Amino acid sequence: MRIALRYLWLYSAFGLVLGSVYFALTQEWVGAVALWFLGMMPLIVAVWWARHGPSSAVHAADDPDGDPSASAGESLGSFPTATAWPLFLVLGVIVTGASLVYGLLLLPAGAALLVWSIVGLARESRG
Repeated sequence: MRIALRYLWLYSAFGLVLGSVYFALTQEWVGAVALWFLGMMPLIVAVWWARHGPSSAVHAADDPDGDPSASAGESLGSFPTATAWPLFLVLGVIVTGASLVYGLLLLPAGAALLVWSIVGLARESRG
């Protein structure tokens, strides 16, 4: 997990530095604030993680003498091989988003499609 913590520090530094450079070059607040927030979000997680620690266990990715088979054998559950529910979920999101642009007449159809696909996906993942 130390590797993931390093990525959080780097991602945070990237956002904060890029936001500062963007503001220095353009004097535009909206983009600079968005980039600063992009840097602040992983910084909050990284500071919390550094203070509290992720866990006491040593993960295989952090072990320099680690073997790829060290983390094998964990049961992840069963997953369906093919399903159409994500397609309907995305279609519901698109129709709901289009209702906000083109008119609220599409909102009931989009919301119904969203609920239907979420329920179908949840029922299928139960097994």
